[in-house]
Amino acid sequence: MPKAFLFDVYGTVCDWFTPMRDVLADFTESDKLDFDQLARDWRNGYGRATWMRVKHDLPFIPLAVMTHQVLKELLADRNIPATDAELTELNGVWHRLPAWPDVAEGLALLKQIGPIAPCSNGNFVDMEALSAFAGLDWTTLAGSEVSRQYKPSPATYLLSAEKVGVAPADAMMVASHQADLKAAQAQGLQTAFVVRPDEFGGSGQGEELKVTGDWTVVASSFVDLASQLT
Repeated sequence: MPKAFLFDVYGTVCDWFTPMRDVLADFTESDKLDFDQLARDWRNGYGRATWMRVKHDLPFIPLAVMTHQVLKELLADRNIPATDAELTELNGVWHRLPAWPDVAEGLALLKQIGPIAPCSNGNFVDMEALSAFAGLDWTTLAGSEVSRQYKPSPATYLLSAEKVGVAPADAMMVASHQADLKAAQAQGLQTAFVVRPDEFGGSGQGEELKVTGDWTVVASSFVDLASQLT
């Protein structure tokens, strides 16, 4: 039984696809662009940017700087003009992502077992804004800013477990991305794979529906996860 829980946020706790697609569609108002794919490209570009910083041991920089740059390049590639101020406004959508319907109830149930915290590549300022918007009642904040390194850096998982006051073996990493779970598992954490079939818009272009690892728990929702642990 885990004594504390760490959560991936973008995709696992919150729906990034819908608000990103909508703000991009509202901004350009073009009938010639695939806004679904543009939203996916933005999210995937952020993932590549954080991974490259880990792979090449690059200095820690705010996540918002990377998501801003990724969006700038995506719009330029599509010949969509945008001022820096407009890019900053669009980038603010990362602070306005709704939680999936099961999250509030599920987090409340899991919090009865032990502390809960985000273990996200989002920085503290991102998690604070997003938590206020989506009503996420964390015990504390953990994740990339604790270690000053982005996932899947081992230090991010180990120091996040320390932040919630438990040994790695007593912490459970909860994610809808199995690479995240694999990295946490390698550091001795327990793991919970929660399937999010609509994360990429239900397109089958990124959702992980098949279990590919030996995870501690596989669940359909946070409520289901809590039910399996109690």
